[in-house]
Amino acid sequence: MDKVIIVTFRVKGLPVPIKIASQIEPTINQIMKMVSELAVKNQLEGDIQFRKFLQEKEQKMYIYDIGNRKCMVLVEKLEKVMEFESEKSE
Repeated sequence: MDKVIIVTFRVKGLPVPIKIASQIEPTINQIMKMVSELAVKNQLEGDIQFRKFLQEKEQKMYIYDIGNRKCMVLVEKLEKVMEFESEKSE
């Protein structure tokens, strides 16, 4: 059965989390690149520093500091249970 990876970026001060779906789990280097791009795109100032890694079952959490803001990256593996079929319009 295929798995789907959901990557959620939450940054203190940004109104909504950013979610990405993929069939391939990102590496720590890819996550760091995305955090850097997120900081530039949202004009967040300060150095980016990796703080902590946590893992529990099918979830991983990476915690970064972007200046004085906390950034949490949650990586979840989900079983692909079903797919929706498109409805035919009549």
